Amino acid sequence: MPKFRNVRCFRWLINSLICLSIVSSATLVSAETETSAPGVIKTFNATLLDCMKRAKELGYSGRCKLLDPVVRDSFALSYMASISAGKYWKTLSEGQRRSLLDAYTEWSIATYAGRFDDYTGEKFEVQSGSKPVRDTVTVISKLIEPSKEETVFYYKLRKIEGRWRIVDIQISGVSQLALTRAQFVSVIGSKGFDGLISMLKDKIKHFSQ
Repeated sequence: MPKFRNVRCFRWLINSLICLSIVSSATLVSAETETSAPGVIKTFNATLLDCMKRAKELGYSGRCKLLDPVVRDSFALSYMASISAGKYWKTLSEGQRRSLLDAYTEWSIATYAGRFDDYTGEKFEVQSGSKPVRDTVTVISKLIEPSKEETVFYYKLRKIEGRWRIVDIQISGVSQLALTRAQFVSVIGSKGFDGLISMLKDKIKHFSQ
């Protein structure tokens, strides 16, 4: 180590190295938080809260535009669409699969834009994720509303293409993906694939109105 004749210079160097270390550590922690399973939910919740607070200003189309990228980034939409189609997924052509994924994605965005359309002091709280069970992590998120009982969401996430993504949400012990699958399979069985797409378009239209 070189000798420092000037004590002030030596102290300045040490302080600079400490500051650099702190900044680097904070950057690493921040990056880790953004890519962790709880981090995905925190980012999603933050966008939902922004959507609620600016609901009137944005309008329905503006809320859709705000939510579009975070929904696509947070959810394993392709996986969820395939599971929702159940046994029929294997029988669909590539074109039909693309059509279903497009409709499923648009419906997912429309659902959040249509339901999170007001703000009355709500806030979200996120707990740390559980240890992976069969490659699935559970993150608990609470929606706290003034003078109302809190709603607890159990987000199920899997690592897909190197990123944690939501594959299901359980509320009061009920799997939302299972409910969607039951409905989709029933519609395809009774009305065919075109009937399912028509149903999703009707749902999207309902939220837009």
